Amino acid sequence: MGIKVENTRLENFSDEKIDDLIDILMDAYQEYPEYGESGKKQAKRYIKWLNKHSTFFKILYHNDKPAGFVVGDSNWIDLNGENVGEIHELSVKKEYWGKGYGDFLLKQVLKHFKEKGLKKASLWVGEKNKRAIDFYRKHGFNETGINYYGWLRMEKKL
Repeated sequence: MGIKVENTRLENFSDEKIDDLIDILMDAYQEYPEYGESGKKQAKRYIKWLNKHSTFFKILYHNDKPAGFVVGDSNWIDLNGENVGEIHELSVKKEYWGKGYGDFLLKQVLKHFKEKGLKKASLWVGEKNKRAIDFYRKHGFNETGINYYGWLRMEKKL
């Protein structure tokens, strides 16, 4: 299912939007709080880290309400020393799950990676988060067999 473009807009990260991002992040991880941040202060610190380690940071608004965001880094070097497109975060507020927002955000960051000439995209996902794992599988990501303290490594050829 696609999203209605006339009701949505993508915006770049800015410090003024941190509260919107915290709101999205805290909402998106409510089912698996062990993978999210423990509070707003920690979420703000994480968002600032994301901004420093990104070449692509887009926030999706629907009817002027924050719905989700995606953060990618086209300069990332993976465990094998390969330059890959690393998806650091893709979060969608629960009320928007299943409506195409995650698909849209993922396509945007993958397009960015392709434009940068990268051949692979990768990410870490919580191993208990079956919904997210299935989402990434649906989009062509496969598990690499690498697990790290409850996080599962997935990648996709671009």
